[in-house]
Amino acid sequence: MEIKNISTFLCVAELSSFTKAANRLGYVQSTVTMQIKQLETELGVILFDRIGKKVELTSYGQEFMVYANHLVKISEQAKLIGKHPGKIEGNLRVGILESLLIWVLSEKLLQYYKSFPLIRIRIKNAPANELFQMLKQNELDIVYLLDKKLCNKDFICAWSEPVKIVFVTYPQNPLANKKNILLQDLVDQPLILTENEGFYRNALEDIAMQKGIVFQPLLGIDNTSAIVKLLKQGLGISFLPEYVIKESVMKNELAIIDVEDCTIQFWSQLFYHKDKWLTPQMESFIDLIKNSNTSEKPPSLVL
Repeated sequence: MEIKNISTFLCVAELSSFTKAANRLGYVQSTVTMQIKQLETELGVILFDRIGKKVELTSYGQEFMVYANHLVKISEQAKLIGKHPGKIEGNLRVGILESLLIWVLSEKLLQYYKSFPLIRIRIKNAPANELFQMLKQNELDIVYLLDKKLCNKDFICAWSEPVKIVFVTYPQNPLANKKNILLQDLVDQPLILTENEGFYRNALEDIAMQKGIVFQPLLGIDNTSAIVKLLKQGLGISFLPEYVIKESVMKNELAIIDVEDCTIQFWSQLFYHKDKWLTPQMESFIDLIKNSNTSEKPPSLVL
């Protein structure tokens, strides 16, 4: 039983298409068909139902999937014998939200490159729903996002950490030093929020609606870096993940507004597809995020 045939089987299973698998693997379609036929002959079972253009795993194919993943994993691990971690090579496709890319991952990429100089990273920046769709279609290896705590049978959560979403402004704003602030106190303030589809803006507006409050933001910007720059220039109040503003707050360039009747928490999370073999490239990336967040996590900025 050849590993290349098993790898082809996994590719067809992921894409549900002989044609797409051939394109990805750089084969002609007849080669993919031949490799699957060889596997089916060796196993004595049919692995795929082929009905018109639709390709689906049979019950035997689903059962073999477990063994196939193990066999490919063992094969790849065997290739690493005697190799220093820094000699691991290959590609890694990461999907990530804009704010995590700018404020978290960008600070870690140099460290990752120094540890794994032969791993080539491709980063895709998109909303969470698009990233999950790409992960499902095997266009990404792993996604790093901020959202509510997610659970999906198709994806494995490799790591998660709570993230507070906080109100922030420039230090000279009178509200920065005021106590017992309520959400209602912000209604007439110049708010700079993410665009309407921003999920933590939606969470804020849901809480406001329950209190009979309607916000009319001064600006809607889907770029957290631009928002932070405007705040530092003395314009308005925003509502951002704590990791976006933690450094600026510690330098006294920005200040937290403690709004006592509005507490919102999301989770930064890493996901990969359940049928995806956890490659050394993926494991090294997961370890990077886990270790950096464990060792460098500052105390909460919100009192």
